[in-house]
Amino acid sequence: MSLTAETQSVIVGSLLGDAYLTPSGSLQIEHCLNQKAYTLWKYEKLKSIAGKPPKRVERYDCRTDKTYCSMRFYTKAVLKEFRMRFYKEKKILPEDLGEFLDPLAIAVWFMDDGSRGARTPRGLVFNTSGYSAEEQKFLQKLLAEKFGVQMSVHKVGKGFQLYVKAESFDRFKELISPHLIAEMRYKIPDDPVTTAPT
Repeated sequence: MSLTAETQSVIVGSLLGDAYLTPSGSLQIEHCLNQKAYTLWKYEKLKSIAGKPPKRVERYDCRTDKTYCSMRFYTKAVLKEFRMRFYKEKKILPEDLGEFLDPLAIAVWFMDDGSRGARTPRGLVFNTSGYSAEEQKFLQKLLAEKFGVQMSVHKVGKGFQLYVKAESFDRFKELISPHLIAEMRYKIPDDPVTTAPT
């Protein structure tokens, strides 16, 4: 199926982040209820291949004795090619990811899995615990070579996180800012403190 560049970028960014692609080629998009606006934005961007509009989903977790609410929708089963690229026994990073990765895809990935780092005002982090150590290095190298964004790999518990180095903060912000929706701009500071208070 022929997809626009924008549609493809949203798919790739979502697959790097929270999305799941079924064996039949249907992309599942689901975000917490607080991110309803983001879910609706994705639905609009993927409308050409989407099925029914997002709906509220409730799940009871017996471990916490709480009910969690989210918004979810599926695309039509037209993305088998992406399933073949991004999955083996589990989700993987295709070797040719660099051909599909652009600023919009990175912005979607960041809106899915990115946040501010706790240690520095200019710290940004991707939660990439689902990827292996080798895949972390692959992402680190790809972002440096293609986009000039320097990152470091941090071991966190049993997984990993990718940190945008402070010296690449401005470059990374310039790259993704045009694509961040208003409701997700809180993830990246507008005017980070760069000097110690006097």
